[in-house]
Amino acid sequence: MATDPILKINNIEVKYHEVILVLKGVSIEIPDGGIVALLGANGAGKSTTLKSISGLLKHEDGAVTDGSIEFEGVRIDRKSAEEISKMGIVQVIEGRRVFEHLTVEENIKVGAHRREKGVSVKDKLDKVYHYFPRLKEKRNEVAGFVSGGEQQMTVVGRALMTNPKLMLLDEPSMGLAPMLIHEIFNIITQLHREENISILLVEQNAKLALNVAPHAYVMETGRIVMDDSSETLRENPDIKDFYLGMTDKGGRKSFRDVKHYKRRKRWLS
Repeated sequence: MATDPILKINNIEVKYHEVILVLKGVSIEIPDGGIVALLGANGAGKSTTLKSISGLLKHEDGAVTDGSIEFEGVRIDRKSAEEISKMGIVQVIEGRRVFEHLTVEENIKVGAHRREKGVSVKDKLDKVYHYFPRLKEKRNEVAGFVSGGEQQMTVVGRALMTNPKLMLLDEPSMGLAPMLIHEIFNIITQLHREENISILLVEQNAKLALNVAPHAYVMETGRIVMDDSSETLRENPDIKDFYLGMTDKGGRKSFRDVKHYKRRKRWLS
């Protein structure tokens, strides 16, 4: 990745409750204006990595106990979530966290607390509705009653209202129908391209993630075990077998096969 990084995670260690070691020497770089994917199974430490960046870790009695995180050359792992947000980092938490009793538009406006001077809430809303025209149609409906895909669009739209430099997306495809997944990811790539937003994408759908992000890291039990270009990772037999669920003959691996997968010894060298 030749572009200077907007974010550098330098060999961090993360503990919960001062004793539970979750991340063990994780290092990741996000190029300015780039998209990077973070792959891994449930419990690998992906969401913890995002919360370490956004500062939300502190609200769960977690802390970066070693290493450092730098955003635009400034160390941020000792800053509060509010301070980090003001610097231009926004996290879209997994699970479509909408305020269910508010309308779609009221949910989106929650993100208007941080915006550029001279830019009105209406201007920001117009930008959100430009990228998510479906939300304009649903703007007066109660968010708890719109579809899962529309709720996901709402939380991404809310994040866009903050004028982010770096967006942390945690499992945006979770629980959505395939057509909606592709619609949302098309919009995300459009946002990245037209708004120059850097993106760190956590996604269990490895095929989709590797199609969207040109570079990816693979995480397992709190460690980065591999990183490379998405093109290279797609052809890697370990990735094809485990994360993409394909055997060398092109057949789909069963869940039992995946459960008993053992990482290649060369990954540990």
